[in-house]
Amino acid sequence: MAQSMSMKQIGARHMSCAVDIMEWSNKMDLIAYGTEKGEVIIQRLNWQKIVTFPSPGDDIKVKGLSWQHDETIVAVGYSNGQVSLLDVEREECVSNLRYDDEIKNIYFSKPINASDYRQPYRNSTEVTHDFFLPALPHLNSLGVSSKVQEHKSFSKGTPSFLVVLLKNGQVHLLLLGALKAGCIDLSKHVLFPEELEVYDVRLSGNFDAIYALVRHGQELNVLHFQNPVFKEYMSPMMKLAQYCANILETKNYLNNSLQCMLEAWETVLLEMDNKLTNYANKQMEGFLSADFMELLVFGYATNEIEEFLTQDLTEKGVKKLQNSVELSYSTIQSLVSKPLQMASINMFYFLNTIKGLARISHFFEPLLVQTSTESAVRQCGAFIMKILETQQVIDQSVSDMKLFFSWLCVVIVRLHQQDVAEDMAQLSMEDTIYLAEYLNSFEDSVVENSDGTVTKRKFNLEKVGQYLEDKPLQQVLKTDIHHMWQKLLDEHECLSDSILVYPHEKNLSLIQQRDKLFASIDKVFEKPNESISLGFKLDGTFVCRQLSGTPEDNYEFVKMSYIACETKKLDLVAITVGRQECLILGFDNNFTQMQMFRLQSLPGPFTKGLSNGLDSLSFADLQFYNDDVISLLLVSRSEEKSQSYFVQFPLDQVKSNSSLHTLPQEHLNISDFSAVHSIFDTIDSSCFKGMDSLCTHLSVSGCRKVASLLSDNRKKMIIFEMEIEDDDDEIEMSQNSMLDISKESAVS
Repeated sequence: MAQSMSMKQIGARHMSCAVDIMEWSNKMDLIAYGTEKGEVIIQRLNWQKIVTFPSPGDDIKVKGLSWQHDETIVAVGYSNGQVSLLDVEREECVSNLRYDDEIKNIYFSKPINASDYRQPYRNSTEVTHDFFLPALPHLNSLGVSSKVQEHKSFSKGTPSFLVVLLKNGQVHLLLLGALKAGCIDLSKHVLFPEELEVYDVRLSGNFDAIYALVRHGQELNVLHFQNPVFKEYMSPMMKLAQYCANILETKNYLNNSLQCMLEAWETVLLEMDNKLTNYANKQMEGFLSADFMELLVFGYATNEIEEFLTQDLTEKGVKKLQNSVELSYSTIQSLVSKPLQMASINMFYFLNTIKGLARISHFFEPLLVQTSTESAVRQCGAFIMKILETQQVIDQSVSDMKLFFSWLCVVIVRLHQQDVAEDMAQLSMEDTIYLAEYLNSFEDSVVENSDGTVTKRKFNLEKVGQYLEDKPLQQVLKTDIHHMWQKLLDEHECLSDSILVYPHEKNLSLIQQRDKLFASIDKVFEKPNESISLGFKLDGTFVCRQLSGTPEDNYEFVKMSYIACETKKLDLVAITVGRQECLILGFDNNFTQMQMFRLQSLPGPFTKGLSNGLDSLSFADLQFYNDDVISLLLVSRSEEKSQSYFVQFPLDQVKSNSSLHTLPQEHLNISDFSAVHSIFDTIDSSCFKGMDSLCTHLSVSGCRKVASLLSDNRKKMIIFEMEIEDDDDEIEMSQNSMLDISKESAVS
């Protein structure tokens, strides 16, 4: 125990701006901290910055920060209600969530007995999707210049819940940070909801209980919730959460692919507007198609067309325009034929698998509705058909453009009274008829504006753009009425309603079809959130203290820390119920017994002479270091001198001096049943490590054996190495050596 109390300062630095919150990683020697500017910075022990994630907006603060257990994912909650999952290794944002209120706190729960949840719900011989589905191509490999190019993925390793606590008292749970797995509104479980203030909420290591520290009125309570759905269906929930994460990743990839298609199409539209549409807008309605038809059929060019083709457009301009348009269409073709189709097939695989899981009612009855999964699969089939239709329209547009521009080049040469080169394409009778139909459709496109007015899009040379707009198609693709499958569907209307035949909604654009697919997917994952939310039951209320003061005084000083002890089979909760008193509560995993220990920072009846301000200490911060130690930060304030003290308090003292109580109890007043113990009567005064400066914020990691303290103005950070050997006390470590240790720990 003496070694766990030892510590040595290995660095201190004044920060460029105030630090609001900090958290150590369990996997690497990295610390994440949020600044007053709303930035999230990741750095090593030797102060080397790894990555900086900027603030999502002006005057937005970081309210919560948590590392996913044994992963490189950091969850960040902001004051504007945004929750971001940041991948430190790849330096990117994996996911963004939006809530309707300010984030109070956010964290990833630490699981115990995690291996139990990794087992599949049936057997261990199931083959994962990686065996069947190829990896999706990177969009930048297709020549796309979009900023959004990477295929971002959730971490699907260690089971963990992302717990999001809102200022209004709502608690949202997300399994693996992806699957919405329950919500509690704490305001519905207190006597004075209008005066509710939530300090913290923690999920137990077994994922079957929730501890909430709240104040309603002037009463500080710990609320204990249980949910049998977690215990009975955790393994199926893990399976569903993994597929939910895969689906969310595929949704992001589809959106990125469509965004790249839109950018390429805008390039086509820009070229059209610059060269052709400006001329077309000067012509009266109906004249444009008629003039071009006369030029094709009779070889007669009006003065306006001749001037436009020979002076404004020119043969060189036509070829340049043709090359630009063909390049853009080539990009769109590659995006549709590879990433978009592959991602839609992946989506179909995931949804079809979930449809199969829904049929296993013994495991998935409270989590999935079979009709919702079937509807999502049908919408995914409709989306794949719309992609194939878009591909057909693109191929047709490429052919139309090539024929139109080749004919224009020949016409311009003839208008200049020059000989037509042999390598210039000559129109056959079939090409002439097809081109005549194409020219006749120049002014057929009617566009409905946002204000309700209707205008015609002149010089409508391409039909791809309508598929990338959130509007019904203006020009629906004509189908072959003699096609045998189409004839079968027309003759038998019952087939169109069959779940085995996927609908082909011809009037919808590709964007609208995608939105219908995403809406049906959201419907699939509503069921687990509803079932789990209904399963939460309040089975214990523990009154910690009657608070005094006014809301402006923050009702004295309240902080909370939690740890799930796997070896002791306990959930430990530490709560400061004032500046000079702390509660340590221990709940067994079955919620049948509770240990209570009250600790105060004032001298006790057996305390001997104290000096150096130890007789007037108050709590500043606390956090569990590991299963055996809780780290305490205490402050002594006086007119002469203010000083901070760091204490590693052994939890074995809690077990031997705590009172035991049988659970469950609906309403238990802790102050009526337990005696107060002075910290000086429990441990020796030599355990108090005095700080050189006044510190008020603390962050520790027992896994990494480090601790960091913030000064009272939050602009100076001090880092300590914990559990050092006795013979290492006088050894000075350079920054280079610390960097080597950090790298070695990261590799291991």
